Amino acid sequence: MFCDIWGIDGTVLVDETGDYARALQIRGVPTNVFIDEDGTVTAVGGVTPVELETQIRRLLGPDAVIEDA
Repeated sequence: MFCDIWGIDGTVLVDETGDYARALQIRGVPTNVFIDEDGTVTAVGGVTPVELETQIRRLLGPDAVIEDA
């Protein structure tokens, strides 16, 4: 599985029917989907380390401690 290969340790949505991908207009997988504490999708995508960190900081705050992979 992708998460095992890359050491991803967090909640992962497996969209077995493709419903979420269609609703979010996702064309490629894997795709990062950022969801806030209210369950609102705040961003889709983000593939470079800078893009990922930007989206994570939007959710956790600018002073959040983010561990290096």
